[in-house]
Amino acid sequence: MGLNEIIAELSGLSRSELEQVGAKLNELLQRKPQPASRNWGEALSSFAGTVEGLPADYAVNHDHYLRGVPKR
Repeated sequence: MGLNEIIAELSGLSRSELEQVGAKLNELLQRKPQPASRNWGEALSSFAGTVEGLPADYAVNHDHYLRGVPKR
């Protein structure tokens, strides 16, 4: 559900429900900002070299092993 859909749904809520939504929003706004997460490349690099049993040339020839194309 996107932002515009959420906003559209708010008009159908009762006062009590809106107060609950407001309380939750205030709670979320009071949280300390989370540190920036790693980008996907950094996250994937943490796995580099951890898989065992692959051919020594797998990094160069992964298309060969996955799809059968000729080795480089």
